[in-house]
Amino acid sequence: MNIQIDKREIIPLSDFELGWRFDKGHNSDISDYDKKEILALSENESKRLNKVIDYYEIESNRMGKYLETDWFSANSENKDKVERFRNQVEKYLKPFNEDIIISWERKLTLKTKKNIFIKYWTDFLYPGSDDVTIISERTNWILFYNHCEVANIWIKNKS
Repeated sequence: MNIQIDKREIIPLSDFELGWRFDKGHNSDISDYDKKEILALSENESKRLNKVIDYYEIESNRMGKYLETDWFSANSENKDKVERFRNQVEKYLKPFNEDIIISWERKLTLKTKKNIFIKYWTDFLYPGSDDVTIISERTNWILFYNHCEVANIWIKNKS
C-alpha cells in the first residue's frame, strides 16, 4: 500500500501547530533547503491520513506481516545519546528510500524525507510529551516513539 498525500492540502509550516519546532530561533542548524522538505499538512488531510495510520497502530494488523525490533533508547540528553539513536534508526531503515508521514495526533501530520527526520529527529520527537507514529509512504516500516524516550520499528516481511 502506498500512502498518497493531496498536495493541495500542504499548508505553510508557519501555520502548522508544531511548526515552531523548525524555526531558526528554535533550531539554528536547520537550513532553509531542509526546512522546505518538511511539508505540513492541513487538519483535514491529517485526519484522512490518520485513518490509514490507525490501522497500522493496531498491533494485530502488523503481526505476521512485519518484524518488530526491540525497544531502544531515544534519549536526547546529550550528543552521544542523540547520535546513538540516529545510528540505530539509520541501520534499520538503510534499505528504504521513501518519504515518511509523521503523526503526532489525528490533526497534526506532516510529510518529509527519511534523511531529514534522521538528521533533525530531536525536533520531531519531544520527550515527556510526544507519542509519535512515523510510517513510510510505501508502508514498508513503522516507527513508534513513546514519550518515555523509547522507540521501536516494525519492518515489513519480505517473504
